Amino acid sequence: MRRVRESAVKRMLVAAALLLIAAGAYAEIRLHEDGRPVAGTAIRPRIATFSPAPIPSDWVISGSPTTEIAAVSETHDGSANVYLWRTTASTFRWTHQSDEIITILDGDVVITEADGRRHHLTPGDVAHFPVGSVQLWEVPRTLLKSAILKHRPPALVEASMRWMRRVRALVAG
Repeated sequence: MRRVRESAVKRMLVAAALLLIAAGAYAEIRLHEDGRPVAGTAIRPRIATFSPAPIPSDWVISGSPTTEIAAVSETHDGSANVYLWRTTASTFRWTHQSDEIITILDGDVVITEADGRRHHLTPGDVAHFPVGSVQLWEVPRTLLKSAILKHRPPALVEASMRWMRRVRALVAG
């Protein structure tokens, strides 16, 4: 009799967990759909409102950079942001706290990767820097770039999303 009760309790717990997962997925889909922007964002760098965004002093190797940032847009779910970023001539080491995709808009920069590879980026060039990567940036004159920062979700959320994708793949086929 005890085993029957334990089995029934386990089934109820599994059913409750599945119900919570389904309710959570439905709520996430609704929030995603309801929060979807209905218009794009465009900005001209010369009229953007920049705010100070100093490089940490222990990252600066030479020069006294004046660094500024202008927020352009954010995705509806908050997982990515678009910025304009500019700095004056300087050399600094940069550690990426998010995945970052940049496009050089004005000026140029020589970027040295941790493995010694060097990239000379000029207007129109695009680059990607993974979260946690470190480079040496050598900026000979004022640099203006657009930057898309993709933020990682908390580990628990990321693990839950991976689990949900696996379950979906199993169910689909």
